[in-house]
Amino acid sequence: MQLSDISILLLQVLLILVLSRVMGMLAAWVRQPKVIGEMLAGIMLGPSLFRSVAPTAFQTVFPPDKMGLLNVLAQVGVIFFLFLIGLDLDSRLIRGRGRAAVAISQASILVPFAFGMLLTWTLYEPLFGHAAQLRFLPVALFMGAAMSVTAFPVLARILTERNLHKTRVGAIAIACAAVNDVMAWCILAFVVAIGKTQGLSPALKTAALALAYVMVMWFVVRPLLKRLQAFHERRGGSPQLVLAFVLAMTLASAVTTDWIGIHALFGAFFMGAIMPREPRFVRLITDRLEDFTVIFLLPVFFAYAGLQTQIGLLDSPYLWGLTGLIVLVACAGKFGGAALAARASGMPWREASAIGILMNTRGLMELVILTIGLQMGVITDSVFAMMVIMALTTTAMTTPILHWVYPTRMFEATPVDEQTAAAEFGVLVPVSRPESSAGLARIVAAMGHGDGHAKIYGLTLQRPVPPDALGVSVEPEDPSRQQATDLLLDEAQRLTIPSEMMSFVSRDIPSDIARVARLKRVDLVLMGFHKPVFGQTILGGTVHRVLTGTDADVAILVDRGIGPTFSILVPYQGSPHDRLAMDLARRMSACPGVTVTILHVVSPDRKLGAEGIRKQQFPGSVSVWLVEEPSPINAVLKQAGQFDLVVVGLGEEWGLESHMFGLRAERIARDWPGSLLLVRKHIPMAV
Repeated sequence: MQLSDISILLLQVLLILVLSRVMGMLAAWVRQPKVIGEMLAGIMLGPSLFRSVAPTAFQTVFPPDKMGLLNVLAQVGVIFFLFLIGLDLDSRLIRGRGRAAVAISQASILVPFAFGMLLTWTLYEPLFGHAAQLRFLPVALFMGAAMSVTAFPVLARILTERNLHKTRVGAIAIACAAVNDVMAWCILAFVVAIGKTQGLSPALKTAALALAYVMVMWFVVRPLLKRLQAFHERRGGSPQLVLAFVLAMTLASAVTTDWIGIHALFGAFFMGAIMPREPRFVRLITDRLEDFTVIFLLPVFFAYAGLQTQIGLLDSPYLWGLTGLIVLVACAGKFGGAALAARASGMPWREASAIGILMNTRGLMELVILTIGLQMGVITDSVFAMMVIMALTTTAMTTPILHWVYPTRMFEATPVDEQTAAAEFGVLVPVSRPESSAGLARIVAAMGHGDGHAKIYGLTLQRPVPPDALGVSVEPEDPSRQQATDLLLDEAQRLTIPSEMMSFVSRDIPSDIARVARLKRVDLVLMGFHKPVFGQTILGGTVHRVLTGTDADVAILVDRGIGPTFSILVPYQGSPHDRLAMDLARRMSACPGVTVTILHVVSPDRKLGAEGIRKQQFPGSVSVWLVEEPSPINAVLKQAGQFDLVVVGLGEEWGLESHMFGLRAERIARDWPGSLLLVRKHIPMAV
């Protein structure tokens, strides 16, 4: 039975989606970017494997005269993918990186570009000379551009998965990749214009039209998009209408650049690059576009590119030797240019090498450029296959070589030795919101006046962006986290507290807090709490898991205004948690401007006098009050107006339990008007 065109297309897409997802999962299983699996799936569906193994089935699923619809679908997918890539580029990544990032990004473009042109001069006769239509200049320019590209989304995913994105290496690499992508697409637009025109006059016309296009997009369309974003934020309205407008503008931009002669993909990329960067507006677009593009349309492009990849054309040791030469030159140009520029900028060899390795990642961006070259006719089918192998090789080698050159111990939390831990009062301070930073730093500063100087180990943990096939995500990191880290560091410097800041992507935040606490051998984990003390959340969720799963004492600060000086009340009835509260308060009592009162509640039969209270002042700023009161909680709350901070152990006697908050009295937490420091003593389990 003869299948209709639509049935063939649906069968093709079905096979593509299934195989691409399977290969993507296999790639992730062997710790490779999913794009490697997607690219391999496309090659497997082409003549390199599928046609060789099952020629009849291949002819049925991918008949040569029925490939038009698949090609159109693939090109639409790449257009929207390039729009997302442009949207993912944020100028804030480039700001503040200094001359090092500028030098590295320029070197990582110019050196491989020059190497690519020199390689073309060497390979032109054996690989291109037999085709009269392949002029040397367009071929050389194209090979230079193909050698220069870096896969921005794949690099970003590698940095995030390895917790490198907050290190100096990660920050410089992502900034260089952003600049690299922009420059590579500008170079490619120039190369396409040269390749499509004959003579100087058409080239000048194309250049003039391209410049006019850029000016219109920047000075007319960009302000229009900002007004659209502001209108949507102010008035709301239909998200579908906004998305339809943006998609229409993207397609119009792509059509314009294709008409000019610099390829439709450049128009889609530039449209994404000029989009407003307001997080909610960007999320509105990407939430509706990214999954469909990445999961459905891009695998179709991989498959179509795979159908053009004929590994069988490399049928001699000589051609495979040339393929190896292409891979070697590609690595030497990209790695060498970036690494030497990083070293010349003052970076150590290990960090410079890591940047070179990261910049050598090519991934899907290389495949897009190669497809353009094949469609333009500036490369042959055999060269296309060689360059695809180069793209796969340079992408696959990134992660394992990076693990070897720049191992996790270079940027992860490093262990603190026993001697250092004994000499300092180490406090691990996980931060997530700016409003808690100053209070946490002041508490640690006050504790630093006791035995052993205090040191802050600041920790910021970010949940990973949901994974996708390519690592494309414009979901911005919560700026409040970075602000919280900066405020904690600033306050620590102002109070002259030694500090060490760490930032990781975490899939299990409580477990990672406990892990870092063990590595740093800290004496205390100090966390902030921000919600009103009502309901069942203050000691639940993450806080509960940290309290019960950390091999260190834990304190939770409910900050309602901790100033530079403060008075402390410590309710005491003798539990281990109460003794920890008293010890921490005594440490803080050595800080100028801090006074400590220990409130020991006793039964009414103690006969303390008519007032039911006995006060005793000790040397320094510590006093002890013995209070006769049948209700310990009432005794504490009666003193509420006299103290700025209450330090209370997490025990049943105070109506506080970490695992059942909301089912006990909890009147101290609910009714105390000032700040609270809720502490829990770590009691090792008996073996």
